[in-house]
Amino acid sequence: MRLVKIGVASVSVKAGDFPGNRARLVQVIAEAKQRGVHLLVTPELALSGYSLEDRIFWPDITRHSWASLAELAQACGGIAVVAGLPVQIESRVYNAAALLYCGVIHGLVLKRHLPTYSIFYEGRNYTPWEGGQTRINGVPAGDLVFELPFGKLSMEICEDLWSPNSPAQERVRAGAEIVCNPSASPFTPCKNDHRKRLVESTAAHLKSVYAYANLLGCDNSRLVFDGGGLIATPNGIVAEGPILSRSMWTLTTGLVDLDDLLQDRRENTTWREEKAGCGVRPEMVRAIEGVFRPASLREYAAQLPKSFYVSGESAPGPTREQYLDELFDALVLGLRDYFEKVGAFERFLVALSGGRDSALCLLLAVEAAKALKEGAQPDKFAAHVDTVYLPTAAYSSSGTHDAAQALAVELGVPFRVLAIDTETAVATEFAEVLAGGADKVTALAKQNLQARVRGAMMLNWANSVGGLVLVTSNLSEAAVGYTTTGGDNQGGYSPIANVPKTLVSELLAYLAKRDNIKALQRVLDIPPSAELAPDQKDESDLMPYVVLDDLLHLYARRRLSLVDCWRIACVRHPGHTPEQLREWTADFARRFCQNQWKRDQHPVALKVMDLDLDPKTGFRFPVTQSIDHELVELKEAKLEIA
Repeated sequence: MRLVKIGVASVSVKAGDFPGNRARLVQVIAEAKQRGVHLLVTPELALSGYSLEDRIFWPDITRHSWASLAELAQACGGIAVVAGLPVQIESRVYNAAALLYCGVIHGLVLKRHLPTYSIFYEGRNYTPWEGGQTRINGVPAGDLVFELPFGKLSMEICEDLWSPNSPAQERVRAGAEIVCNPSASPFTPCKNDHRKRLVESTAAHLKSVYAYANLLGCDNSRLVFDGGGLIATPNGIVAEGPILSRSMWTLTTGLVDLDDLLQDRRENTTWREEKAGCGVRPEMVRAIEGVFRPASLREYAAQLPKSFYVSGESAPGPTREQYLDELFDALVLGLRDYFEKVGAFERFLVALSGGRDSALCLLLAVEAAKALKEGAQPDKFAAHVDTVYLPTAAYSSSGTHDAAQALAVELGVPFRVLAIDTETAVATEFAEVLAGGADKVTALAKQNLQARVRGAMMLNWANSVGGLVLVTSNLSEAAVGYTTTGGDNQGGYSPIANVPKTLVSELLAYLAKRDNIKALQRVLDIPPSAELAPDQKDESDLMPYVVLDDLLHLYARRRLSLVDCWRIACVRHPGHTPEQLREWTADFARRFCQNQWKRDQHPVALKVMDLDLDPKTGFRFPVTQSIDHELVELKEAKLEIA
């Protein structure tokens, strides 16, 4: 992992006050170094002030600006800083952003798009950059990409971001991983919300990190700048600074993993095609020597969202309630459409177990039934939903029976109980004959044959009543193969196969409260269990689902190494020992890679999450492979989470 800590500073400056502006920037740089920042972005023209107006025509402005830049560079030992100033080439004045690193001015990027609308008059005072490269005071300038020890970066300045022909596009194709934007964007009510949307979408479009720093306060007399720095990755906003602060400066920091960015680019075919055909000039890239010490993994892990699957845990973004509402509605819509558009079914069939997965499937079936024929007859839904509880005397509990029955009754759908002890006994007898004796039938086979009896009964029932059997397996189970082929992973449609177990539980708890479904609390009170063996608990067989789902996201969605998955898990789950988490990480990896053959046989499933393990759509994974080298690295790895 290339963990880079980025800072964006909002700074209040005064037009033409070179000593005062520089002193303030030195304060910010000192604080950024104290916080371990690798790259600091400061606002547009912060050395000179933005609102110079015609004062820019006095030659002392560019001269003093350069002198201040040279002095500021001396404060940049061990940190890369982007600082803004006006520069001059003969009779032309440009708006520039300089890269300072280890006491040296390494180059300047020049502003291409100058606003001349509304309150802006930049075209009167500055020349738009024509493109290419030049030199200013002996320093490279123009369209440049800087290759620093931690990664490649470039800049664009304020209005460049708002242009449909943003210069960052070419610079990113040339290899820039971080785009820095020093800005002086004046305040209007709610404008910062627009900036956030623009920065977020730009980072996603460019497959880059985008670091935006805005001026703060009134630097002349009329314009007020609201600050509000932003750091975004293709996955969203990482850090957001305050707006309209009354302090002279603010510093907002965030950690990004540039290796994650490269992985995103590797996987995106559109990105690869665009880069292949861009004809980038190699002279754009400037290599800069130095030493890179990655940022703290502990701090990075603490910055990650509380849940990788539930939005709304923290701003910005949709609320948790909105997220869960939309997820449930999408699952209902997909299930209703499949049922109707196949045109072969009369009713939904759900094998209720008293557990969480079958409870969610029943809720979806009920809502889908109410929505049939565009919701023309919602009161007739019960005619299209049927349930059955299939217990074994040895392992099924009264608790799951009561929970299943209570939910069916409260939702107003048929419920029946059909014990499978006789069928299980017959299946066991045949298993013993085929295996060559009772002692040859494994404990796992004894568990699975119960699931296969249930699966066969459900499919036979469907044949007789025109039923659509809902497969109740979730994403977490599919990931580690905690399903029975020919049993609970067999049926007509798998509505929650793309929903991880932690999100199933979260959604049920939310629906219980939102819709006042009292029986759901009974379901949630029962620890997840397949009830195929004495006192069986899913999390005892596997690991806590919250750990499993974290590992699933980090390994399968983020494509992190097992070592990095383990280290992040140690920070996120301090209640478990590092060695226990190492063991679970290895177990997860083995199960995940060994059970692709099961995922290849899973029924048709809805896709609603970014992470999709369906081999028919989003996840082409080898059925036979070796991860022995990763397991060895995991076994030998030291924790190293400073």
